[in-house]
Parts: sequence; C-alpha cells; structure tokens
Amino acid sequence: MKRLVIVLLIAFTIQGCKNSNSDIASVEDVLDNPTEFLSQEIKIEGVVSQSNSDKQQFSIIGEKEFDKCGIDKCNANEQLPIRFESGLPQVGDKVEVFGQITKTEEGFIYEAKTVRNIKDIPAK
Repeated sequence: MKRLVIVLLIAFTIQGCKNSNSDIASVEDVLDNPTEFLSQEIKIEGVVSQSNSDKQQFSIIGEKEFDKCGIDKCNANEQLPIRFESGLPQVGDKVEVFGQITKTEEGFIYEAKTVRNIKDIPAK
C-alpha cells in the first residue's frame, strides 16, 4: 500500500510538471503588454503572416485574427515580430514558438529558440 501511494505521488508530480510547461501565451496578450513577458521564456502559437529570410524574421498573428480576416492588410497592427536563426516557416503555417521577448531600439521582438510547425492552414 505504501509503495502504491509513492508511485501515485510520483505520477501526479510528473503530470503537474507537464501541465505547467504547456502554458501558452496568446499573440494578443503579448502585443497588448510586452513588458509583462520581458525576458521570460514563453510559448506562443500563431499563424505566420510574413516572412523575411534576409532579416531572419517572420511575424505571426493569433488564430482569432486569422479567422477574422486571414493574412491580409487588415491585421497589420496585430503581428508579433519573431527573430529566428534557423529555417523560417512559410506564410500560412500554424506554429508554436518558444523563446523570449527582448527590447530593441525599434521596440520589442520575440527571440525564438525553437519553432515547431503545428499544421498548414490555407491562406484566406
């Protein structure tokens, strides 16, 4: 019985750790208050709205914004700029990025450590 209790405690602890790592910030929250996330490592999900390989940057919009107007000029102010040193995702890809917000002379930028393609979403 004592062994079962210990095994269950370990299982709940592991599950709790998994859940705490699954917190994902929204693009909108980060854009509304970037200083709240400054220098914290966070995950964000979004849809790639622009890509610039020369600058090693791309931008994402939230899924709600994508559903509202697709990838268009109507969401130009709702884009989160992301710098990533490896291969960039394609416009229309739904991605999960992990990294941190940093402040630059131009404003705030998200420095991605990893980018994971979740699925392709056809551009509207």
